[in-house]
Amino acid sequence: MQAVDWDEVRERTIALYARRGTDAGGQSGLPPALSETQVRQAEEQFGVTFPDDYRQYLLHVSAGGRVRTLRFDGSRWGWDGARDADHAKLHVPFPDHDTALAASEDLCEKEPKREDHASAAAYQADHDAWQEAADAAEEARAYGAAFLCDDGCGFSTLLVTSGPMRGTMWFDGRATCDRLNPLLNDARRPASFAEWYLDWLAHEEPLTTPEQRHAAHRSWQAGTDTPIWFRWFDS
Repeated sequence: MQAVDWDEVRERTIALYARRGTDAGGQSGLPPALSETQVRQAEEQFGVTFPDDYRQYLLHVSAGGRVRTLRFDGSRWGWDGARDADHAKLHVPFPDHDTALAASEDLCEKEPKREDHASAAAYQADHDAWQEAADAAEEARAYGAAFLCDDGCGFSTLLVTSGPMRGTMWFDGRATCDRLNPLLNDARRPASFAEWYLDWLAHEEPLTTPEQRHAAHRSWQAGTDTPIWFRWFDS
């Protein structure tokens, strides 16, 4: 893991927010960092130890900002905007993508047909059971990962918290392509949280005007100097 001065990262992030205001992360200010006690409470609730770089981000930079804010609502910890059900299985190992996708697709192919049932009631009961199993198989594809960012249009950025891929960043593109893809660094390996965040920060800091931001996005879409977070459908 790369050595990171998270206090310096905080200073850079604050400077970015001060310059951009609501444009940086879509919030008017950077949420405060969490204490060690708070982070441990969240980890105990979810049954995991957060990957160290994300943990250091929470402790030294912010509870939110570029990512969904992790907060205590008076009864439990959770990420703003995420469903509780999304993070009920953070402790379960993140599955092999191809294996989990194949299992989900196999269930989809077994959808009951009305013509194979003697009555509408029998078909409905069978279909309800199939739907429950299919939904469970689809949800299981994201077990062991935190939904850190809402990327719009049903897309999300995930941080894997359990299993062999722990500590890596993924893109949930199931809204259009049924795929969960690792977000790749320049070495074509799944990026860590630190790589993902520092790359985002480095790409954002020079963009001081709306015109620069629009030009940068056009360049990224064309495949030039594309940030890690924007490499959504790289294989």
